[in-house]
Amino acid sequence: MNTVKTSDALSLIELFPQDEDWSLQTMRLLSQVAVGGSDLFECARTAARIGRETTDGETWHREWSQTAKDIAATGYEALERGDITTARRALFRSMSYWRHSEFFLDSFDERRTEAYIEGTKNFQKAAELSDGLIERISVPFEGKEMEGYIVRPDNSGQARPTVLFLGGADSWAEELYFLGGTEFPARGMNVVMVDTPGRGSSLRFKEMYSRPDYEVPVAAIFDFLEKRSDVDADRFGLAGVSFGGYYAPRAAAFEPRVKAVAAWCGTWSILTDFYEFYPPLQKQLQWLSGSKDDAEAREKLAKFTLDGVADKLKIPVYVMHGTADIIMDIKGADRFVEALTSDDVTVDIYDGAGSLHCSYDYMSVAGARLSDWFLHRI
Repeated sequence: MNTVKTSDALSLIELFPQDEDWSLQTMRLLSQVAVGGSDLFECARTAARIGRETTDGETWHREWSQTAKDIAATGYEALERGDITTARRALFRSMSYWRHSEFFLDSFDERRTEAYIEGTKNFQKAAELSDGLIERISVPFEGKEMEGYIVRPDNSGQARPTVLFLGGADSWAEELYFLGGTEFPARGMNVVMVDTPGRGSSLRFKEMYSRPDYEVPVAAIFDFLEKRSDVDADRFGLAGVSFGGYYAPRAAAFEPRVKAVAAWCGTWSILTDFYEFYPPLQKQLQWLSGSKDDAEAREKLAKFTLDGVADKLKIPVYVMHGTADIIMDIKGADRFVEALTSDDVTVDIYDGAGSLHCSYDYMSVAGARLSDWFLHRI
């Protein structure tokens, strides 16, 4: 296990000292500044309107959604003028602010649907302005469609190594573009982001709930991708962030087309390492698992374990986790690593900078290390 000692102090930016979760999730948003998913001063101005005393979720939603609307308006105004680059950048940021606005709403609050529709609409318009580099895709699966995107380095049509990037319990496929997704095309690889079961549009509109046998939807995506001329079907990688730290290893253990797999947050048991470890997300996990209550969620999530799975991974494995992760228990990552039998295992445990959940405070480094690792293995 490689423990990366980056600093003796945590890098938590307390824009909201009254609420640690508010601060942590806003760092998630700030981590996207470097790749155009947000703007530092738009975030700071929104935070100032919210204030450093209130813990009212209504204020949170109102101010972040207002910022999302305002920035989208500037984007569409730029589009009318023919200023394509300005429009694309503004619409990308608006998507991020919409996603941020709905984070602390109840799972079944109708405003979550509004935020999702508006946010994804803006991302999709921005994608249309990307000169074809970001393409919407629709993957047939069990009589329905899983919506998503493929992002390419260029328009050459060259068959490229391709990484399927799976999000976690609360991420949208669109958000993954800014949570490390831009790094793969920058290194000559395609990246694919799809609303798999339990996530995004599949969860909200199609009742496609999460499932322990994640190799099944992953196989459907690979079936779809290997028919494309711009995808090298002999060079598939699979990465998962947060809850995706279960999805990706599980799928890779049973999907022979995966040549390398990464868990950006390791886990052993979703029930103990996530559901019980971080109660604030229990309602979200009940929703995404299609559970009516706590008891049903516990029964279902108990099946989301890498016990008897981890030792089946014979391909290169990368595990990244932070020592101060308050959302996913690092003990699960340790158990996962201990059970691995692959001859090629890379483990980065960040202590200091990068030690927060998904290394939000170290995104430029962590995302680069992840994509560099794949570059040398697929």
